Amino acid sequence: MSVLNLIRPELLDLPIYRGDEEAKYRLHANELPWSPIEKTSYNCYPCYQQQIKFHQQLANYYGIKEKQLVLTRGSDDGIDLLTRLFLTARKDAFLYFPPTFSMYAFYVRVQQAELVECPLDKNNNFSLSLEQIRNSWQSNCKIIILCNPNNPTGNLVSLEFIASVCEHYRNRSLIVVDEAYIEFTDKPSAVSLINRFDNLVILRTLSKAYGLAGIRLGSIVAQASTIEAINKITAPYTIPTPSLDLAQQALRDKQWFIAEIKKIRIERDKLQTQLRKLACVEKIYLSETNFILIKTIYAQKIADYLTENNIAIRQFPPNSLLHQHLRITIGSEEQNSLLIKLLFSFNELTIRV
Repeated sequence: MSVLNLIRPELLDLPIYRGDEEAKYRLHANELPWSPIEKTSYNCYPCYQQQIKFHQQLANYYGIKEKQLVLTRGSDDGIDLLTRLFLTARKDAFLYFPPTFSMYAFYVRVQQAELVECPLDKNNNFSLSLEQIRNSWQSNCKIIILCNPNNPTGNLVSLEFIASVCEHYRNRSLIVVDEAYIEFTDKPSAVSLINRFDNLVILRTLSKAYGLAGIRLGSIVAQASTIEAINKITAPYTIPTPSLDLAQQALRDKQWFIAEIKKIRIERDKLQTQLRKLACVEKIYLSETNFILIKTIYAQKIADYLTENNIAIRQFPPNSLLHQHLRITIGSEEQNSLLIKLLFSFNELTIRV
């Protein structure tokens, strides 16, 4: 038995559709013969050969085989593809661990599958154990998703933990690891486990650490058989030509990437140090990402005060486990300095009252 047995059977035999655009004169795709923007080819559908070249570049970057990767329009597209491929409406279930990325629940609901919640341990820094998973798992749970590091709590599970989950649910559940923020850590990616487990799938993105959120480009990493099945439900021409151009350029400049990650870590440490000085902040959670989660009874008032001063931070609804928490993204040195100045100002006003 393999992970292919978990895929919706009616999707296994779908043909893979790809455009054929290698001819010099493209009179097959109903495109305009010109573009309103000079010196571009934006009037044509994206070149498949260019996508292949970037596909090869990204696979090499991640240290995997080309057949173990498929390009997506950011991580969200990857979540959508996996829920459509594996989850049969009103039959299969999806296990996830709130508080976490809200789009997991969104795509599962769109697919009309069952959502199974296993809340993180709020009293233990939002930790997760194998026992918690076992107590929540159901026999119809086709997908278990781990956000690692987790958004919005910022904490991380180990490769050993991921391997244990993959082993325990082999032939029963697909284990998806969303690594949108993995580059901000100094820990290895679960990509290193791909060859060991055919039920492991990893989501990666260029939106966060690579500073390319605007081009909407990510990927799914898995064993070749799973990637082949994903390709069968992937529409052609999904990756825009400008996105491919910009991504190819960005990945060539490794020194920029290394320097920027270092800056974020330095600014994160500085911001945490300053936050510890604020009486209005009850707790600061350890973060392995480019954001910090704090606990404060003044969450709504702080968010409103910062909004009045043109700074937006993430707050959470009253019914959330995080209703007295705020998530603060690490900005530039200038942005962080302004944020701290305003927080100290709020703190003084609060203490006076």
